[in-house]
Amino acid sequence: MASLTVRVNGRPYPIVCGDGEEQHLEYLAEFVDKKVQDLTASVSNASEGQLLLMASLLIADDLSQAYETIEKLREGTSEAGTAAGHDAWAEKIEAIAQRLENA
Repeated sequence: MASLTVRVNGRPYPIVCGDGEEQHLEYLAEFVDKKVQDLTASVSNASEGQLLLMASLLIADDLSQAYETIEKLREGTSEAGTAAGHDAWAEKIEAIAQRLENA
Protein backbone atom coordinates (compact mmCIF):
# COMPACT_ATOMS: atom_id res chain seq x y z
CA MET A 1 0.00 0.00 0.00
CA ALA A 2 1.15 3.49 -0.80
CA SER A 3 0.43 6.66 1.10
CA LEU A 4 0.47 10.29 0.14
CA THR A 5 -0.79 13.61 1.39
CA VAL A 6 -3.20 15.60 -0.75
CA ARG A 7 -4.26 19.19 -0.18
CA VAL A 8 -7.86 20.34 -0.40
CA ASN A 9 -8.71 23.93 0.47
CA GLY A 10 -5.16 24.40 1.69
CA ARG A 11 -5.36 21.61 4.27
CA PRO A 12 -3.30 18.42 4.10
CA TYR A 13 -5.08 15.06 4.11
CA PRO A 14 -3.03 11.85 4.42
CA ILE A 15 -4.43 9.15 2.12
CA VAL A 16 -3.63 5.46 1.74
CA CYS A 17 -4.07 3.91 -1.69
CA GLY A 18 -2.97 0.97 -3.80
CA ASP A 19 0.54 1.00 -5.21
CA GLY A 20 0.65 2.93 -8.47
CA GLU A 21 -2.58 4.84 -7.78
CA GLU A 22 -0.87 7.90 -6.31
CA GLN A 23 -0.94 10.02 -9.45
CA HIS A 24 -4.64 9.31 -10.06
CA LEU A 25 -5.48 10.13 -6.46
CA GLU A 26 -3.58 13.41 -6.72
CA TYR A 27 -5.59 14.22 -9.86
CA LEU A 28 -8.87 13.48 -8.06
CA ALA A 29 -7.84 15.59 -5.07
CA GLU A 30 -7.00 18.48 -7.42
CA PHE A 31 -10.45 18.08 -9.00
CA VAL A 32 -12.15 18.24 -5.58
CA ASP A 33 -9.94 21.17 -4.56
CA LYS A 34 -10.98 23.07 -7.70
CA LYS A 35 -14.68 22.53 -6.87
CA VAL A 36 -14.06 23.72 -3.30
CA GLN A 37 -12.17 26.78 -4.54
CA ASP A 38 -15.02 27.63 -6.93
CA LEU A 39 -17.49 27.35 -4.06
CA THR A 40 -15.30 29.42 -1.75
CA ALA A 41 -15.45 32.26 -4.25
CA SER A 42 -19.26 32.25 -4.23
CA VAL A 43 -20.04 31.13 -0.65
CA SER A 44 -17.82 33.08 1.69
CA ASN A 45 -19.21 32.11 5.09
CA ALA A 46 -19.42 28.31 4.75
CA SER A 47 -17.43 26.04 7.03
CA GLU A 48 -14.89 23.64 5.61
CA GLY A 49 -17.24 20.73 6.19
CA GLN A 50 -20.02 22.52 4.33
CA LEU A 51 -17.67 23.34 1.44
CA LEU A 52 -16.56 19.72 1.18
CA LEU A 53 -20.16 18.50 1.32
CA MET A 54 -21.28 20.98 -1.35
CA ALA A 55 -18.33 20.02 -3.56
CA SER A 56 -19.20 16.34 -3.11
CA LEU A 57 -22.82 16.99 -4.04
CA LEU A 58 -21.80 18.94 -7.17
CA ILE A 59 -19.49 16.11 -8.23
CA ALA A 60 -22.22 13.53 -7.51
CA ASP A 61 -24.64 15.58 -9.62
CA ASP A 62 -22.14 15.67 -12.51
CA LEU A 63 -21.69 11.91 -12.22
CA SER A 64 -25.45 11.33 -12.12
CA GLN A 65 -25.92 13.38 -15.30
CA ALA A 66 -23.11 11.46 -16.97
CA TYR A 67 -24.80 8.14 -16.09
CA GLU A 68 -28.10 9.42 -17.50
CA THR A 69 -26.38 10.46 -20.73
CA ILE A 70 -24.70 7.06 -21.03
CA GLU A 71 -28.03 5.32 -20.50
CA LYS A 72 -29.71 7.46 -23.17
CA LEU A 73 -26.88 6.69 -25.58
CA ARG A 74 -27.20 2.97 -24.84
CA GLU A 75 -30.95 3.11 -25.43
CA GLY A 76 -30.36 4.93 -28.70
CA THR A 77 -27.80 2.33 -29.77
CA SER A 78 -30.10 -0.61 -29.03
CA GLU A 79 -32.98 1.24 -30.69
CA ALA A 80 -30.85 1.75 -33.79
CA GLY A 81 -30.63 -2.03 -34.15
CA THR A 82 -34.40 -2.53 -34.49
CA ALA A 83 -36.53 -2.11 -37.60
CA ALA A 84 -38.15 0.98 -36.05
CA GLY A 85 -34.69 2.28 -35.27
CA HIS A 86 -33.61 1.76 -38.86
CA ASP A 87 -36.67 3.63 -40.07
CA ALA A 88 -35.94 6.48 -37.70
CA TRP A 89 -32.32 6.68 -38.89
CA ALA A 90 -33.44 6.54 -42.50
CA GLU A 91 -35.83 9.44 -41.88
CA LYS A 92 -33.07 11.46 -40.25
CA ILE A 93 -30.69 10.79 -43.14
CA GLU A 94 -33.37 11.68 -45.70
CA ALA A 95 -34.10 14.94 -43.86
CA ILE A 96 -30.41 15.82 -43.88
CA ALA A 97 -30.14 14.96 -47.57
CA GLN A 98 -33.19 17.12 -48.32
CA ARG A 99 -31.67 20.08 -46.43
CA LEU A 100 -28.43 19.64 -48.35
CA GLU A 101 -30.28 19.58 -51.69
CA ASN A 102 -32.18 22.73 -50.77
CA ALA A 103 -29.09 24.59 -49.61
